[in-house]
Amino acid sequence: MIRIDPAVRLPLFLAISMVIVFVIGHAWENRVQAPREYSNECSICHHGGHGQVSEIAPIFGRVGPIAETPAGHHYLVDVLLYGLDGSITAGGGHYNGAMPSFQRLPDDEIARILTFVASQEMSGNAPTFTAADIAAARTHPMSASEVLQERQKLDLQTPVR
Repeated sequence: MIRIDPAVRLPLFLAISMVIVFVIGHAWENRVQAPREYSNECSICHHGGHGQVSEIAPIFGRVGPIAETPAGHHYLVDVLLYGLDGSITAGGGHYNGAMPSFQRLPDDEIARILTFVASQEMSGNAPTFTAADIAAARTHPMSASEVLQERQKLDLQTPVR
């Protein structure tokens, strides 16, 4: 058994308590921030995540399964960072349009948005995204049409529907 000097117990207890409060507070802040950030940046075009037939692809219920593979995870980061331009099939519909780049957003915000969207309409553990994922993708800039080519290659391996 480890003996702790009584003079150290209170400061140690306070330090551990402060760390726990910080970690819980940070997790809570991210939980509250992500839906708000999604709403500010994505919801209006994606109509609350469910898309609009022949206009805007749905994302809820689709992003999580795509993100379960490393290639799909990377592709989704590229979509938010660099946009997507061209014809795609998604959620059973065909879309020919353009999604803007969101590279103006900080890495942690993009990660929160992607994690939030991936968790929607998924049972079980949804894939998560980190600021490090976003920062790594920023080191290899792409055009929106190159992201479409990435999607087409991914679609041959694992259908991105």
